Amino acid sequence: MFKKLSFFIVLIFVFGCKKNTKNDSESLDIAKSNTLLKEQTINETLTKNTEIVFCLDATGSMSGLIDTAKEKIWDIVSELAQSNEVDTLKMGMIFYRDRGDNFITRQIPMTTDLDEVYADLLEITADGGGDTPESVNQALHESVIDMKWSSKANTYKTIFVVGDCPPHMDYQNDVKYTESCKLAASKGIVINTIKLGNSCLDAITHFKQMSTCTNGQFLKLDQNAKDYTIATPYDSEINALSKDIDDSRMYYGTHAEREYNYNKKSKSMKVYDDGSVTANSARAEYKSSKVGKKGAYGTNEIISDYDEGKLNLDKIKESELPKELKGLSVSEKKEYIESLSNKRKENYTKLNQLFKKKRAYIKSKENEQKDSTSFSKEVIKVMKEQSKKDHS
Repeated sequence: MFKKLSFFIVLIFVFGCKKNTKNDSESLDIAKSNTLLKEQTINETLTKNTEIVFCLDATGSMSGLIDTAKEKIWDIVSELAQSNEVDTLKMGMIFYRDRGDNFITRQIPMTTDLDEVYADLLEITADGGGDTPESVNQALHESVIDMKWSSKANTYKTIFVVGDCPPHMDYQNDVKYTESCKLAASKGIVINTIKLGNSCLDAITHFKQMSTCTNGQFLKLDQNAKDYTIATPYDSEINALSKDIDDSRMYYGTHAEREYNYNKKSKSMKVYDDGSVTANSARAEYKSSKVGKKGAYGTNEIISDYDEGKLNLDKIKESELPKELKGLSVSEKKEYIESLSNKRKENYTKLNQLFKKKRAYIKSKENEQKDSTSFSKEVIKVMKEQSKKDHS
C-alpha cells in the first residue's frame, strides 16, 4: 500500500510539472508540489548508490568557486564515503560560461574514477562572461540528458547548480530550465541550487524554481563560495603513503587495455604534483574507503585482482603482462606480486592510523571555525539529508 501510494503521489507531482506552460509563473506549481512531497513517508535507510553532477559557473567572477571546488571536492566525497553505506559513488561536472566565450559548456563525464574528474577539474580556470546572464539553461539541460544516469533503484541522483547570475531566457533554440527540471523530475534527479553573492539578485527566482520542481534545496552563499581548510601535521605523510600505493599499480591485458590503464595511472600520479597537500590528503582518505577503492585501481590491476583470486598466473599470456613480470617464472611472479601486496596492506594500515589522528586534529580545530561559512559543509549537509530518502 505504501509503495502504491508513494508512486501515485510522485506521478501526480511529475504530471503537475509536465502540464505547466513555458511561462515562469505557470511552469512550476510550487505550493502544490511541496504539499504533495511533504506527504510522502521518508524511508530512513541509506541509499546504496550515489551519483553527483556539479554544474558550475566558470565565468570570470567565479575564480573563488573554482578554487574552492579544487580544494574541497575530496572533502565532500570523503565524508559521504565515511558516513554513509554507499556501494558506488559517481561524479561528473559541467562548467558553463556563455555564447561568445571560448566555450559555452565543458563536460567531465560521470564516472567512479574520481581521479580522472579531479585531474580535469584542475585544468579549469575562471574566465569570460561579461554580460550578466549566462548559459545556465544549456548547462543544466546537458547535465540531465548527457550524463549517464543510472536507472537502478536505490540510487540518489543529484545536480548542484552553482553560480551568481541568471540564465539567458532570451536565447533562441535553447532549452529553458523549466523544461529540463521536468525531465530531471521524471528521471528521479534532485536539482539543488546555490546562488553566490549579492549581485544579480534576479537570479534568485530562477535558482529557486530550478530546485523546487524536483524538491531540491536552494542556498545562498557568499560570492567566493567561501570555505575553510585545516592543514594537519599528518597530511604530508598521508600523501607519501597514498602516492606509494598509487605507484604500485600494475596492469595486464591486451596492449590497448594496458595503455588505457597506464594512461589513467599517469593522470592519477600527476594530481600529487598539481593538487594541494590538503586536497590530496582528503583524496587519500576517499581512495582508502570501501567505495573509493572500487574506482581507485580501474580494471585489470595485477595486485588487487591477485588478492581477490581473479588472476590465474598459469594461464595469462606473456604478451599481456606488465614489464615488471615478463620473463619471470610463475613462482617468481607470485613472490613479486605478494611482496607488493603486503607492502600495500602495510601502507593502508598506516594510513588508517593517520586518518584517525587527522580527524581528531581537525575536530579540535573546527571549534575555532564554528561561525565560519563553509561551502563544502553546506553541500554535504544537503546530500546527507536527501540520500536518506527512499530512492527506490
